[in-house]
Amino acid sequence: MPILGLLLGSCLWGVLWWPLRYFNAAGLRGAWLIVAIYVLLAIPAGWWSWRRRHELRGHARTLVGLLIFGGWTNVAFMLALVHGEVVRMLLLFYLSPVWAIFAARVFLREPIGWRGALAAILAVGGSVLVVSHGQGISIMDLSTDDLLSISSGFAFALSNVVLRADMALGDLHRATAVWWGCALIALPFALFQHWPSLEPADYAYLLAFSWLWIAGATMAVQYGVARMPVSVSAVIMPFEVIVGALSAWWLAREAPTWLEVLGGVLILSAAILQITRSQQHPVSLGGVEMEKGELQ
Repeated sequence: MPILGLLLGSCLWGVLWWPLRYFNAAGLRGAWLIVAIYVLLAIPAGWWSWRRRHELRGHARTLVGLLIFGGWTNVAFMLALVHGEVVRMLLLFYLSPVWAIFAARVFLREPIGWRGALAAILAVGGSVLVVSHGQGISIMDLSTDDLLSISSGFAFALSNVVLRADMALGDLHRATAVWWGCALIALPFALFQHWPSLEPADYAYLLAFSWLWIAGATMAVQYGVARMPVSVSAVIMPFEVIVGALSAWWLAREAPTWLEVLGGVLILSAAILQITRSQQHPVSLGGVEMEKGELQ
């Protein structure tokens, strides 16, 4: 059951681009869509968290950090998926475990070690292949969607630092902070887009998407990673990229080149190498997996 839960969650996250693009084409543009999704999740979760607000004492810094970094993680990633190439966005986001190496070194004084150094080398080499198709790389090769995806992974790494600095805060309180962060951060972007207009049936789809797809994927991944060794879950989680690649090829006719495939293998190898440095289980926060525990 844990393996099935993790596979189900990975599949839902891997195909996340499809409903995002559906709603975007239906009139609920990227940023407005993110606001709507996370308001639907944040209001009831916030009510639950407020009723247990005594548990929030002494965690103000953690809540603000998760609101900012966790919120930007999801907002930037979803905006990138709406318009960017699916596999490319997924792979650039999966640089996040490598960003975590340097963030943990700077803020938590954790040693990089040989695994961290090897993961960094693999990830940098893979990202060069993905972005430049083997033709060399410059900052001009990076599109807005590329920068959004990379910044999403970087914010995700900073969220890891926030978590490891304060692991006493409950999981749902953490998720609530991230969900409110998503809604608040996406709102300024939404103000520059057209006011959304949806068909009546689409509102029902939106509610189902928020509570069944987003919340369901979050719970499925959290159920899986909490009940299996991290060495196993770290191998299964990149299944999201495979699902994303197959779905993009089938539904959007996006086919990665062989150089992108090779770059993806290097990035995912780096991610697995870095994730398996954790001695304890990762936890899912706001729809993305975050490491919980000390690094070797």
